[in-house]
Amino acid sequence: MLSSKLFPWQKNKKKHTIYKNEKNEELIQELRSEGIADEKILTAIRAVPRELFTEKLDEAYENKALSVECGQTLTQPFCTAYMASFLNLRKTDTILDIGCGVGWSTAVISKLCKTVFAMERFKKLLDIAKKNIAKLKIENVQFKLGNGFEGWGDKTLFDAITIGAASEVIPVKLLESLKSNGRLIMPKKYEAGNQKLLLVTKKSGNFEQKELLDVKFVPLLNEASVK
Repeated sequence: MLSSKLFPWQKNKKKHTIYKNEKNEELIQELRSEGIADEKILTAIRAVPRELFTEKLDEAYENKALSVECGQTLTQPFCTAYMASFLNLRKTDTILDIGCGVGWSTAVISKLCKTVFAMERFKKLLDIAKKNIAKLKIENVQFKLGNGFEGWGDKTLFDAITIGAASEVIPVKLLESLKSNGRLIMPKKYEAGNQKLLLVTKKSGNFEQKELLDVKFVPLLNEASVK
């Protein structure tokens, strides 16, 4: 089900306006029209020029996913903003970003928290992400090549975890990496083939789950990293 608290218009929405954005500010205005009202998130997106993360310059600011190397995608801006809105990120938070790809969403999240621990299983994409984020002089991102199902791999606990690919199961090691009251958001794939964003909150050692909206993401692969 959709959240009627943050996005009441979604419940009865029947049609979608098609935009052809050519500038970042045009994308910001579209996101506002789609219900993204958190100025911190919009400011973060404004600060990260999407054209640096894609070769499709004529489509860089369109509100859609864009294909990148290794059969992966650059996340749709609305999805990045929507997911961030449910994580309630603070400047003191440490975030685990699983499937960082070429780094656009990672760069946006970095503007909203203290530190981002970014993981990617494709070395080619991770190298691109490092270069892209270095161009923006962002210094609060740590990178790691590896299988997202395995988590960061040490005893670091996170205030929030974001997963940029769909899975039929919630990786146990990621749940174990959440602090108390920590939040995990991910696209969950169901047997029928559909996907929904799932928000998981850790409370008193238990995990509360809440389904959000329908989405479509590439699959989260439980496989060794590709060098």
